Amino acid sequence: MKLVESVGTRTALVLSTIATGALLVAAWPCGAKAKAAPRAPVKAMHGCGARVAKVAPPPVEDPYVVTLRSAREGLAACIANYPELQVRLAIDVDLDGSVSNVEVRTITDDLAKVDLKVVKCVKAQVVSLQFPAASDTKRISTFLRQ
Repeated sequence: MKLVESVGTRTALVLSTIATGALLVAAWPCGAKAKAAPRAPVKAMHGCGARVAKVAPPPVEDPYVVTLRSAREGLAACIANYPELQVRLAIDVDLDGSVSNVEVRTITDDLAKVDLKVVKCVKAQVVSLQFPAASDTKRISTFLRQ
């Protein structure tokens, strides 16, 4: 009796094993493997006999920036005693390169601590600058801080 009762269970196990195996065979990847992409050609090393790489020329610097940098020490001396102070500087340049107008605005948390000597010092440093001549007037705006 036990054999008859266990035949149904054994049959169910065998059938489920066969079905699982069939599903695995069907899902198994088949066909040829995908071919690898062609490799890039090998580049020559930079050793003996190799061509020397060309060095790019240094970037050309804006002449207006060069002129402003020439006054860096004087402007730094003007705001040396005020580490929290930031100054917005707007410069109007005429056709001949001379400075026609200078706007100095101080940006700080407490405007009562700003000394007007700082504004006058910055204006005096900028008014004497000579920029390159141009075909039209220019306005240069920048920030100064320590």
